[in-house]
Amino acid sequence: MEHKSFFSYAVTRPFPFRWFTPVAIVGGIVFLALFTFMNFASSSYELIVQNVLDPNATVSGRGWLHGYPSFLTTKVRPKCQPASLLVNSPFFTNNTALTYTLTNVWRYGDDGEQIISPTLTYSNNVLQNCSINSVEINFESIDRFGNQVAFREWGAVLRSYITCQIDTSDGGVFFDLTQTYDYVPTGISFDKLHTFLGSGFLSRNQITQASLWWGESLMSTYWSITTLMLKDPGGEFNNGEDTKELTKGTISFTADKAYPDIQDPNFFKLDYRFIGSTIHEVFYCPKIPDPLTGEKLNKSNKRPIIWIEADTLAKATYSTILVDLGQTKPKSDILTDTKLLTHFTSSLSGLKSAVNLFPGPANDSYTVLGKSTGQLGIKPSVILTSYICQVPRLKPAGNLIVAVIVADLMLLQAV
Repeated sequence: MEHKSFFSYAVTRPFPFRWFTPVAIVGGIVFLALFTFMNFASSSYELIVQNVLDPNATVSGRGWLHGYPSFLTTKVRPKCQPASLLVNSPFFTNNTALTYTLTNVWRYGDDGEQIISPTLTYSNNVLQNCSINSVEINFESIDRFGNQVAFREWGAVLRSYITCQIDTSDGGVFFDLTQTYDYVPTGISFDKLHTFLGSGFLSRNQITQASLWWGESLMSTYWSITTLMLKDPGGEFNNGEDTKELTKGTISFTADKAYPDIQDPNFFKLDYRFIGSTIHEVFYCPKIPDPLTGEKLNKSNKRPIIWIEADTLAKATYSTILVDLGQTKPKSDILTDTKLLTHFTSSLSGLKSAVNLFPGPANDSYTVLGKSTGQLGIKPSVILTSYICQVPRLKPAGNLIVAVIVADLMLLQAV
C-alpha cells in the first residue's frame, strides 16, 4: 500500500521565459514607486485653520496640490466658511477708503415675499447694483465739542443711504448701508490744528487710487467751504421779512432720474430745514415751486447762501461712494470723467485759500495735478472681511518619511 504523508511541500521551478525576471523586477519597482507617490500625495498634507482676507485666492491657490490627481487630494483641498456680517456692523471695501454700516438685509422668497435676515452671509461676492438713495448734510453749531469748534464754528455730518445687491447660490441678496462722513469728527486731536486731517478715509494713493484721491479732496474741501459760509452773515436765515441766527439744519439731496448728468444743476432735488435759537424756530421757504434745487435757492437769494457749495459737496460724496463700491452703471461720475473732474476742481486752490482748515490731499486743480496722479477708473469692489479657512500644509519631513516607509513596508509584507 502506498504511503501518504500528512505533510506536503510545494514544488517550484523557474519560469522558462528569460524576459520575465527583468520585467517582474522593473514592474515591481515601478509599482512600488507609483504606490509611494500615491501614498505621498494622499498623506503628505494636513489641514490647518487660518484667517484670510481673500477666500477666492486661498481656494484656487493650492500650490503643489494642483499637480496631484484630484481623487488623491479630496480630503485636503482648501475650504473657506462664509463670513457673517451682523446688522449694524461697520465694514469697508477692498479699496480701504470709506467706512459703511450694514443696516438691513433681505431677500425675496419663491412667493415674492420679502424675507428679513439679521446677518449678511458673505463670501467675497462682488457688490452689484448699488444705488444711492439720498445724501443728507446735517449742520450744527451748538452742542459740539470744544476741539471741533477750534477747527470750525460750524460742523457738518454727511450721511448717505445706499442699497446694494450680491448674487449667491440661493439667488439675489439685498442690503442697505449708511455711510457717514465728518471731516472734523468728535475724536479729532487738537494737535492736528493747521494740518491735513485725512478724516473719514482709511487710506489714500494718488497713483493706484486716483479717483478716490480726488474724491477725498473734493469732499474735504467743500466740507470746509460750506461750513465756513454758515458762520458768515450769509449763513443767517432770511425769508425777505425776518432774519434769524441759525444753530442747526439739514439738507437732503435725492438724485432726479430725469437729469442723469451730474453737472446739471437739476441732478439733485433737495429738501431742507433749519432751526434757530429755539427748537420752535423752524425755517423753510415753501414759496419756491418744487422740485427745489440748489440753483433755484441760490438764484432766489434764500439764506443760508450755501446751496451751490452744499450741492457740490453732495455730488462729490455721491461720486466717491460709487467709485468706492465699484459701481460703473451710472454714466455720469465726477471721478471717472476727466472733463467733469476738471470742471469741479477748477476753483480748488482758490477755495483752499479761503478756509482756515487744511483739506486735501490735493492742493490744486486736476488741470495742474492731473499728470502727477494715476489714471481715473473704477474697479470691482468686495467687502473686506476675515474668513476662517482650512488650508493644506505639508507635514514635517520626519513624520512624512516615516509614514511613507511604513506604508511601503505594509505593502511589501502583503505581497
